[in-house]
Amino acid sequence: MTRTLLLCMLISSTALAKAAPEAATYLQEMEKRGLIDKSAVTPAMLAAEVRRADDELVQGQPAAAAARLYAIVEGPRYQDFSDSEDFQDAEYRLGVALARGGGVTTARRYLGRSLSRGPKSSYYHAALRAYVDVCLDQHLTETCVAEIGKLNAEDVNEEIAYLRGRALYDGNHFERAETDLANVTPKSRFYSSALYLRGVMRVKRQDLRGAQDAFCAIADVKAGDRIRFYIDGRYYALKDLARLALGRIAHEEGRDDDAFYHYFLVPSDSKKLGDALFEAGWASLARKEYDLGARLAEEFLKLYGTTARASEARLLFATLQVKTCRFAEAEKGFDSVLSEYEPLTRAVDRAIADPATRRTLAERLLATDDAHPLDIKDNDGLIASMLQVDTRFYRLHAIARGLSREAADVDHVEDSWAQLERRIAAQKVQPVSAGTLDAPALLERVNALGDEIARARRDAHKSDEARKALAALEGRRAELAATLERTIDMRGSGDAVERKGLLGFVQADRAAAGALRGQAATLAWRIDAASGELIKQALTDLRVRLDGMLRQARLGKIDAVVGQKRKLERQIEDLAAGRFPAEMFGKLHIEGLIGDDEEYWPPERERWADEYENYK
Repeated sequence: MTRTLLLCMLISSTALAKAAPEAATYLQEMEKRGLIDKSAVTPAMLAAEVRRADDELVQGQPAAAAARLYAIVEGPRYQDFSDSEDFQDAEYRLGVALARGGGVTTARRYLGRSLSRGPKSSYYHAALRAYVDVCLDQHLTETCVAEIGKLNAEDVNEEIAYLRGRALYDGNHFERAETDLANVTPKSRFYSSALYLRGVMRVKRQDLRGAQDAFCAIADVKAGDRIRFYIDGRYYALKDLARLALGRIAHEEGRDDDAFYHYFLVPSDSKKLGDALFEAGWASLARKEYDLGARLAEEFLKLYGTTARASEARLLFATLQVKTCRFAEAEKGFDSVLSEYEPLTRAVDRAIADPATRRTLAERLLATDDAHPLDIKDNDGLIASMLQVDTRFYRLHAIARGLSREAADVDHVEDSWAQLERRIAAQKVQPVSAGTLDAPALLERVNALGDEIARARRDAHKSDEARKALAALEGRRAELAATLERTIDMRGSGDAVERKGLLGFVQADRAAAGALRGQAATLAWRIDAASGELIKQALTDLRVRLDGMLRQARLGKIDAVVGQKRKLERQIEDLAAGRFPAEMFGKLHIEGLIGDDEEYWPPERERWADEYENYK
């Protein structure tokens, strides 16, 4: 491995997102010192190096690929080939490698360099797709629109039109978003997404007719129609969402038969089948087809009885049992719902008031994915499953996880910088700054408290004393975190190392690596506080929903009790008038055919002689 590649790997390990001029300056300084191979480069050598970087990307090694591609794109050896197709390939793939490694800011910069070459360049289309994908995945649409506007990039396949429309949609500028999204045509891979967003915006503006037209264009695709949409995995999910949206619009307009029709068309292999069954049950209730609704609710509970909507489905099932005169079963169902929701409401109130509980809920949400669904056997799990959290919550924690990963690698990176500094300076390395002596000790104490808090959270639900102890630990960690943050801020520019020459660059980056751990921690705490507010808002919304469901369950129980009472009264009235109640017809008919000296079949169990094994 060349020294150039080693240095670039160190650079990428620190943040995987160094600014382009900084990497170029490093390489220029190394060239002055004779640390870079100055032998002539051939086009074949450049192509082979790009292929090796591509192989590393395929093998899931974005850091190694980024280091290799940095040496090509920013190194002086390859600048004579900057207009070649292989060099442009390296430039584009460097943006992809940085994006996969988490350096999305610098990834956009290199992808922007590919875009600045114009639409006739070999990798313009691929770079534009990658740029838009990074912006959408990271929810940075507004920032990206401003960046791409400065590049004066030419739109291809309505990629930029969709990005602009999505940015306006995220900013709640629906009329302007509609204009941009209307420019997305069927030849774009975002056509179905644009239609869906247009439908959602029309619903929010109460234009249900216009929304229905947009959703129908997605959902009602005729067999053999292969050219209307760019078909990929995203399309099928949007098609099911559009079908559900059509059902809800029909329900909103009182067209319950149409609503049931749309829910019925959601395929059985769809991830939205549970939502379709649940909504179809409500539609059947509105259509007064109570037996069908009860069967749908029962099927939902059979297939999705451990999901977030299971409690609401039990409430729906009990309501439908009242409608089908199964009052005793309905009363038991409402009692079950009340016994579940009343303590759940108290738990939600505690969570709203307790930051530690909110952090526990956040951790459970973040640990959930398709392979690890939420465990709803306890109140915290059930609350977490019912929360409708703002999407910013997940974006904030994605940033925090990235910071944690980078901070965990700081010791290795700082050692690497120290070794490189010793090799360059050829002398023993002294501490870069006296101010660095306090921060690590404080950080170690804060992390130790964090481990203790994690253990305490597991027992916090057992008693009030455990919750108080957890709150005390949280308060102590917050105090130490504030002290650490002040320590880092006080160092500030006073500890800055002059970036002059290769040794100065290395010393400055070593100092930056040492400060990264504390800076990542303080930023993570700020993110934790912001996400805690989002969890609190979601809990407040859930509390309102639970109040509505409790009220519905109590009223339903009253209906069940009154219905059972009225059913018994009618039976008494019928018997007093000499009429048999309808539910007794079959039983009384059978009993009326049996004489006084006859037994009702099957007879009482007895042994017959010929049934003995050794008979005769």
